[in-house]
Amino acid sequence: MDIIKWIKKNNFKDIDDELSDQIDKLSVLQSDKEKLINKIKSYKTTLSSLKKSLNVVNAEISKSNKKALKSLKVLPIISIGFDSRSSTYICIVKYKKATKSFYLGNEAKLKSRLQQFYLEDLNTKKMDYVKNEIKMIVSNVISDFINIRTKATFTESLKLNLTNVLDKYYESNLWEHWRNI
Repeated sequence: MDIIKWIKKNNFKDIDDELSDQIDKLSVLQSDKEKLINKIKSYKTTLSSLKKSLNVVNAEISKSNKKALKSLKVLPIISIGFDSRSSTYICIVKYKKATKSFYLGNEAKLKSRLQQFYLEDLNTKKMDYVKNEIKMIVSNVISDFINIRTKATFTESLKLNLTNVLDKYYESNLWEHWRNI
């Protein structure tokens, strides 16, 4: 129980000066406390409304980011196909709604063309390894063949074929080793 309330409730009339000073100090401190409590309450309501506003803005930002990401960048899908009639491989690149494919060649030709970027002998590697490496190479340079600003998705000035892909990969310096064949 509060001392001031207790003194007022019991009607103490005989109070010495020191106690009176302490009661006055307590009264001032009590009023200060009430003012501070009221400020805290107002700050809490302001903070609560600010949090609500922040949540609304964050939701709008999230919506805008999702829309921007959808329209900004869609990753191309790169796959390698095998034509069993002629024992050759093709690379198929799908970006948004456009699809483009290009001839890679047979297994021996493909391994010999890629050998320049690897220290180990690709002739000892399985074809799955080679296909994964082709996908990695194409994914690294495909942005040079895609034109995102026009309706024609793939560029016409730089034809998408294995020679141009390997040239762009060579220019990119993304390969780890170089082997002169």
